[in-house]
Amino acid sequence: MRALAKDASASARKELIAHAQVSPAARRAAARAHGRFDATPQEIAHYIGQISAELSTMARKSDLGLLAYFLQMAHAEARALSRKFEHGHGHHS
Repeated sequence: MRALAKDASASARKELIAHAQVSPAARRAAARAHGRFDATPQEIAHYIGQISAELSTMARKSDLGLLAYFLQMAHAEARALSRKFEHGHGHHS
């Protein structure tokens, strides 16, 4: 069951990336999450902001209010971090 869920999750990520209008930086961040390329924490935060906003919209349209709320909070946090990085205040772990 877990293998099926993992395959479905990977397939969903590929589909989202293929059809979404995602910036090159966001694509590099997604690739980094899979261990393929290097991306900065700022790029990763930006990517997470993009996909969490899209997922929040999907959840809201599916009447998954609490999930939409949490995804919107992730989107807001990712945007705040992206702004911090833009202004040179981000912390690299």
